[in-house]
Amino acid sequence: MKLLEQLLSIISEAVLLPTLAAIVILVAWSAMLLGGLLREWLGRRTVSSTLTALRRAHVEGADAVKMLHILSTATTGLPARLNQLLSQWGGAADLTHCLVELEIETATTLSRLTWMTRIAPMLGLMGTLIPLGPALTGLASGDLATLSSNLVVAFTATVVGVLLGCTSYTMSLVRKNWYQRDLSTLEHLFTNANRPALP
Repeated sequence: MKLLEQLLSIISEAVLLPTLAAIVILVAWSAMLLGGLLREWLGRRTVSSTLTALRRAHVEGADAVKMLHILSTATTGLPARLNQLLSQWGGAADLTHCLVELEIETATTLSRLTWMTRIAPMLGLMGTLIPLGPALTGLASGDLATLSSNLVVAFTATVVGVLLGCTSYTMSLVRKNWYQRDLSTLEHLFTNANRPALP
């Protein structure tokens, strides 16, 4: 029994440093994602103007060629990415496939945020529980320095893990709202580009 306890203690202490390193990496990644979200937010006006121009052309009964010409002026957001996919796949003939590819790409982007939302609090919890063993040992032996240093690590890991979870969840909600709205508009406009618009 004593051997098993020592083995578990060694394993627990061995994963503390990788856990803290992973939390730091997630902090850096979260900062990069926040920068990307800010860039997307600044480009939302351009995306909205592109979608507005496409809707106006659709209402006026424009054909797919005219719609694709308007799409080619897009410089940011999902309209620009759809235009890039169309260039890669050969134009309007692969429009349906490109829309599916765009949907897959947005789902992949959102899945990364979902992963961080779930994994960051788990790492924070691990970074909290692992130092508690040495902290309790220090308390039992009267080593207040060991107790305090391990408690600082434990509570800091908790705070950072929860903060990362909250941040990634918020980014996921914002991007999901943007992407669903833009994808719905693009799919409707280009699926019905050759059909007469309803008054």
